Amino acid sequence: MKPFFVLTAALALPLASAAPGAWKGTITMYVQDYTPNVAASKRPLKAFQQIADEYTKKYPGIKITFSKTPVPDNDTMVRVKAAAGELFDIYWAQVASLNSTLPKGVAVNLAPTLEQPNPYIPGNKAWKDAVNARVLAEDTAPNGATYALSGDVVAFTLFYNATSFKKAGILRAPTSWTELLEASKKLKAAGLGVMTAVPAYPWWSRHFQSDLYSKDYDRISGFDGQPGITALDEAVAIQKGILSPKDERFMSWWPVFKQFTDYWDKDYLTLAPEKNYDAFQTFVGGKETLLYEGSYKTREMQDAGIKFPVGAFNFPKLSKKESKYATGVDTSNVTGGTGSFQFAVSSTVSNKSMNEAGKLEAVLDWMKFFGTPKNVQRIVGEGGTYIPTWPGTTPKFDKQYDSAALSAQIGLPYRSIGVGDSAPNLGWGDMQRIFGLYLSGNINFEAAKTQTQQTLDRAAADYARKNKVDFSKYK
Repeated sequence: MKPFFVLTAALALPLASAAPGAWKGTITMYVQDYTPNVAASKRPLKAFQQIADEYTKKYPGIKITFSKTPVPDNDTMVRVKAAAGELFDIYWAQVASLNSTLPKGVAVNLAPTLEQPNPYIPGNKAWKDAVNARVLAEDTAPNGATYALSGDVVAFTLFYNATSFKKAGILRAPTSWTELLEASKKLKAAGLGVMTAVPAYPWWSRHFQSDLYSKDYDRISGFDGQPGITALDEAVAIQKGILSPKDERFMSWWPVFKQFTDYWDKDYLTLAPEKNYDAFQTFVGGKETLLYEGSYKTREMQDAGIKFPVGAFNFPKLSKKESKYATGVDTSNVTGGTGSFQFAVSSTVSNKSMNEAGKLEAVLDWMKFFGTPKNVQRIVGEGGTYIPTWPGTTPKFDKQYDSAALSAQIGLPYRSIGVGDSAPNLGWGDMQRIFGLYLSGNINFEAAKTQTQQTLDRAAADYARKNKVDFSKYK
């Protein structure tokens, strides 16, 4: 299907500022997990509405409304609403989708606005100075645009049913890979479910690769000179045979991980990642003991009325016993990606109302108002499930659950290494498919290596062609 949007010249130019309050009307928003006053929640959030009330009190001609309609598939929602020119003025979307799979032109390029001062941050000379520099660099699209304002990350961990651990005679949470396998064996022997899940390649691979490649992080992240590993860095590393089966480290961990998934429900190993919603249901229902998920799930557990005590432990450090390439670094925080504070502004193409004189400027001014360290702290901290990323902000986890594992990730250097950003459908699609086929026994390790190499070669070549990149200039 051909994109139905074309980037106009206007969207690529610096955006002129209008006096706040010059436009009057309603700003519509969809803010995903930060939606205030949701009746179905046992502990409704209030912060975003309070901040909106503060803004509209300052500018009484503006009204801000939050959509409370559930969105089962966000990318589909964006496509459908944008095609009709009825997208929300500000909406949540994954940066990866905005940068690759969603049609071009569904969002305004915020980069010029981020270069301007934010009047709601005292002494600020450029709004981008208040944002996490690494996250901003990693969020930047190959064309240099920034389509979303990011303010939080997800902390991932292994949640467990403490009652099932006790029944199986497991006295403490695993702290090593060997202990994780021993715990799985005990649960199986006790007739208790170990884990029902689609083994998400983009998540698990980062734990292993961030360890095995830890000494090469600076080289991989340094190809484009930007903080963190960007899509360009990844593509160059693939083309050079670093992040590929040409380097033995890249897939050496697959047989190690298969030892763990051999205890899982086999029916899910080759399914699509969206079936992991079923994994959550089986965990909440007490049918399975382990759940590998993000910190956002604690609120969902609360709303689901979970009946048993929930513990958590982080991905264990690897030793030479698991891999001769293990460096022993702590990779517990490497799967945490941007979370629910990822907000884009719709364009005049995806949202017809943006053609109103002064509206775009008003929407951007409102975004600047809630996009301050103080308000990011209020919004993210109230939820208790995400980690705010902006300088000067601090995490505040939900006290109902054992948050020691989540808290242990705070302050760790973020040196995450994986593949999936350099091409649409690479991580969650092509690599996920090969990974599942290997873990389920449908293909052997050599076949998996061959298919993976072909997939990565194609991804790197596509990236170079689409972005006019000459790999030979990178050393």
